[in-house]
Amino acid sequence: MHDTLWQSCGLQFTEKQRGGLLGKQYRSREGWPVINVAGCPIHPAWLVEWLIALADGVVTVDDLDPWGRPLFYAQHLVHHGCPRNEYYEFKASAETLGQLGCMMEHLGCKGTQAHADCNQRPWNGNGSCLKGGYPCIACTEPGFEAPGHPFQETPKVAGIPVGLPTDMPKAWFVALAALSKSATPKRVRRNALSDRVVELPGQRGKEPKP
Repeated sequence: MHDTLWQSCGLQFTEKQRGGLLGKQYRSREGWPVINVAGCPIHPAWLVEWLIALADGVVTVDDLDPWGRPLFYAQHLVHHGCPRNEYYEFKASAETLGQLGCMMEHLGCKGTQAHADCNQRPWNGNGSCLKGGYPCIACTEPGFEAPGHPFQETPKVAGIPVGLPTDMPKAWFVALAALSKSATPKRVRRNALSDRVVELPGQRGKEPKP
């Protein structure tokens, strides 16, 4: 079967290029471009809340980001509210799936690059990829489906992850990562490589009297 039969494109973007099936200049009769509720799968509330806001007339084109995603969820990063943020802050990394540590350094997590509120608006009120122990694959971002490497691997150059946080210069990240690792509490380092909390947070001051 001819390869072109398997090809597909978006309505207003083809991967990272404007265009797609309807063309980059497309606007509806009301002046809207294609509204891109991105995600694989999308959160049901993203669609329902946008449709309600659209029907009520309380949103405009200015409430979309450059990719046509509704800002009410795309103004956040998956990293916001991540249950592993303490491990991220100290660069205490998990080495295998099932461990509690940050999955950015070794396991391909792109939560610092993906625009969505997954950890603030969990599925069924409780779940998200990260809460389920799986790295974020940035499914709300263009081109996520073909990253060029296995989803659970972090590409590196000279030991530095290629995919760094979207709004942090590489030199700053490297310097802060080195400083953070040097200050990592033993508790965080131990727990990061375990599938459960093995050392509890310490307490300042004296122990309670009997």
